[in-house]
Amino acid sequence: MSIWDADQAYADVLELLHTRSLEGWDIPALLNEVVECLGSLGMQLYRVRIGRPILHPMYAVGAYSWYPDCGVKVDAYARGPEQDEAFRRSPMRSIFESGATEGRYRIRAGSDSDRFSLFVRAAAEGGTDYFLQLTGYEDRTTSPDGQEGIMLSWISAAPDGFSDAEIDLLQRLRKPLCAELKSLTQKSLVEDILRAYLGGYSADRVYAGQIQRGDGDIIDAVILFCDLRGSSKLAEHYDLNGFLGVLNDYYEVTAGAVIEAGGEVLRYIGDASLAIFPIERYANEREACQAALDVALNSVVRGERINAERIDHGEPPIEFGIGLHCGTVMYGNIGTPDRIEFTVIGKAANEAARIEAQCKELNETILVSDTFTEYLDRPWRSHGTFALRNIGRPLEILSPQE
Repeated sequence: MSIWDADQAYADVLELLHTRSLEGWDIPALLNEVVECLGSLGMQLYRVRIGRPILHPMYAVGAYSWYPDCGVKVDAYARGPEQDEAFRRSPMRSIFESGATEGRYRIRAGSDSDRFSLFVRAAAEGGTDYFLQLTGYEDRTTSPDGQEGIMLSWISAAPDGFSDAEIDLLQRLRKPLCAELKSLTQKSLVEDILRAYLGGYSADRVYAGQIQRGDGDIIDAVILFCDLRGSSKLAEHYDLNGFLGVLNDYYEVTAGAVIEAGGEVLRYIGDASLAIFPIERYANEREACQAALDVALNSVVRGERINAERIDHGEPPIEFGIGLHCGTVMYGNIGTPDRIEFTVIGKAANEAARIEAQCKELNETILVSDTFTEYLDRPWRSHGTFALRNIGRPLEILSPQE
């Protein structure tokens, strides 16, 4: 690639960034299209990777890797010692710690590049030259995790590696690319935060602009209400940090099962949780009810597993009750003008909470309404008809039989 070609290539990529930024895209699309543009100009690439921060309870770094045979692969790396160790063993470390904004390694099998496993694989598959660019890392004395920097790494597939003109082009593109990536990262961080704190179903609605108090929809859903039993005794048994750990274990058992199965946890209410399975996500009411029942049964199994460990360590077991019901609810925003939340309100939601409250009285872990059982043809054990507090009609309450 000549110097003149690099100037034209820079203008072409810049036009792509400006045009697509206004149209709207995401990081995988950016990576695919920039690589395609560079390829059309003659740049041979083995791999391109983008690393950017994630504001998430579990993950610290998001990575987007492009390979010619499979396109863009998206990964998220957890916080903690494993990620720190991966950084220490990476070719990025020495460049990062030097304070430089870029660095380069020639990749040759049997050479010094073999000390990095990435380069061993790259050499075997045609990679020849590694060029790293770092932007926005303010503190080079600590790990890049948690910093708002962006990492770009390029591996050439050309026999002689990157030409001087190609390196010049990549150097000129660093700031425009990182500016667009920072904008997309901020957008993604907002989405990550919304999903972590609201769940996917509510997050999508907030992001779409459903943010005014009173915004809502009438939906049909299966409602799951779960409550921790004996929470007062557990709170007395532990200090505040210990009790917080118990709550997190309990929610991982119960709310974790909801999330893994595609349900939506709407609220954590101290030691209780409210979740829904919107009927619109399923083929019919039967499938939604089956999904919710499977979650409840899975929660029991998960609870038994964690309690076996707790008892082995002399800890009191974690016990809970789950109430399942289905009906029509209002799903939307409630609260004050400047502090609102998404939740469900209506008779069906109240009835689900009252059904769960009977778990302690009946010594059952899972209780369901007669309305719920109408959709599932399986054995049920009836506990009778109950006049529940503040519920206008008596409800038959049942539990699943093996």
